[in-house]
Amino acid sequence: MRSQLRIGSLLSWIVAWMLVVAAIAMTWLFGPTLWTWWVGLALLLPLVGLVVWRQDQTGSGDEYYGPGDAGPWGPPPSL
Repeated sequence: MRSQLRIGSLLSWIVAWMLVVAAIAMTWLFGPTLWTWWVGLALLLPLVGLVVWRQDQTGSGDEYYGPGDAGPWGPPPSL
């Protein structure tokens, strides 16, 4: 259970992508106002943070990602 709650786990990627979907839905439902823009931007930060964290863990950004790897925007491959 503890490994599922760590940063970079599959569960953290799922939650981050769900927050992105929530930001898009919130902007669509409530209209593009100043507060929805700021809240939507704040909901995108966990995904950006995970991408930066993964880039720091795996190395340089100019690496080639093969077909088995999801790239920097996806969850880590299954063990």
